[in-house]
Amino acid sequence: MGRIITIFYFLLAVASASAEKIDPRNFAIDTCFPNANEKELAQAKAIVFWQKHALRFGPEPRYLAVETAKVFPSEVQDLPAKFYRSQTTTMYWSMRKNNYPDLRCVLIFDTRLNRFISGSGYLAADVPPRGSVAHFGTYVARYIGTGR
Repeated sequence: MGRIITIFYFLLAVASASAEKIDPRNFAIDTCFPNANEKELAQAKAIVFWQKHALRFGPEPRYLAVETAKVFPSEVQDLPAKFYRSQTTTMYWSMRKNNYPDLRCVLIFDTRLNRFISGSGYLAADVPPRGSVAHFGTYVARYIGTGR
């Protein structure tokens, strides 16, 4: 009986170790609105990416976070306050003082519907590593960068 319990706990430990970690921080600091061309290019890349990698990643999370465009700091109102409220950009203030990091517009792609969930996206100053799962606004999505 002791052996069965030991094997059970071993299998449970292996299963929990292989479970994918989700970054609990929200990478979105604001919303953004890419133009139609940027959305079309990003959607085509997301579709190709998902066709290549769907089996590797599996069905969850359902969403992909796709970088569509760079955003200039001058285009964002009240940017310092958004950085201060952000969960991911505090390191920039300690390292860079008043120089702003690269800002990216990230759209959320629904892998079941094969399209973006909306025309607007999330502005992110920092992003998780490619392939990892994180929060963008109200969505938990796998970040794929530009999808290349």
